[in-house]
Amino acid sequence: MPIARKQQILTPKPQWQETLGEYVTAIAWSPNGQFLAGTTAAGEVVIYQESKPLAQRLTALRSPTDESIDCVGFSADGKWLAAAGQNGKIYLWQVENNEFQLVTTLEQGNEWIDRLAWHPSRAEFAFSLGKYVQVWSAESQDIVTTVNFDASSVLALSWHPSGDWLAVGGYQGIKMWQVSDWYEDPIYFEMPTATGVIAWDSTGQYLAANTLDKTVVLIQWLGRNFDPQPWRMQGFPGKIRAFAWSELQAGAEPILVTTSGDEAVVWRKHANPNIGWEGEVLRGHVGNVNLVQFQPHTNLLASAGEDGIISLWQDASDWQQSIDASTSEITCLQWHPQQCKLAAGNDRGGLAIWHKFAKPTGFGA
Repeated sequence: MPIARKQQILTPKPQWQETLGEYVTAIAWSPNGQFLAGTTAAGEVVIYQESKPLAQRLTALRSPTDESIDCVGFSADGKWLAAAGQNGKIYLWQVENNEFQLVTTLEQGNEWIDRLAWHPSRAEFAFSLGKYVQVWSAESQDIVTTVNFDASSVLALSWHPSGDWLAVGGYQGIKMWQVSDWYEDPIYFEMPTATGVIAWDSTGQYLAANTLDKTVVLIQWLGRNFDPQPWRMQGFPGKIRAFAWSELQAGAEPILVTTSGDEAVVWRKHANPNIGWEGEVLRGHVGNVNLVQFQPHTNLLASAGEDGIISLWQDASDWQQSIDASTSEITCLQWHPQQCKLAAGNDRGGLAIWHKFAKPTGFGA
């Protein structure tokens, strides 16, 4: 019996692609999906706008320099864009009538800024500044607060989905500051080593964190404190590089995906609380899997890494499609917020977008 072919989800070749001056360090879709921002190790900041004619879709907001831009993001309302990196500066653009106007450049000395996160509902963003985190308001163009992690440089930061708390990771733990009272002592969750990656699920019930000893710690948030008895996942082949959470589906717990070495592991919470979370290994990549991301509102998972292949997994379980994106390492990956469309950047400056696959119709299809 012939084996049925898998239905392709995305077009095998990108609908649009461009080559920038250097390694693509970060990409971000605007909340309405009209724009894709990209940054490079050469200091470029570019904007892709699909509504424009093909030759005019890419606009440079910042030309190449010799200093990397490492983080970029849009505010929750899409009216602001911030980018920062090696030179200790944060660039802030206002988005109005499909135009980007640079409104300010924040000078932060010689500190390399490699973490920046917008508040989930306000026009405020947090960014790393050595051992400190500063929160800044785009609308008032002023500092909201500065908090001190103290134990080390800030290695990770993430807003709680409610917007009521800010989690910061670094050496020996995670600290949580309450937005309503920045001067209150933070909640502290002690870890055995440094924490470099943290990620909330979409409801804010769970926080996933990595450690340098190849452990994933999954902590339940109880509203005003962490459960003191977290789940610990061990036995990974290498450094835990990334997390992805599925959006909560009706009647089900969210799914967590972790990457380590050439594996992505899918964790699902067992119905029996004594069993906890069970892992299923997804194999198919050669070399490190650097990136995993769920398509919004579905359990369709994309994974990518050193081999230049993007793999798509239905229900984060069944392989559906592999796209040979390039011979270069894929360095960033982002689903469109509303459509079945995927953007990726690589270490040779390639930036590309794949659209939903449309099955041919008509004679000969």
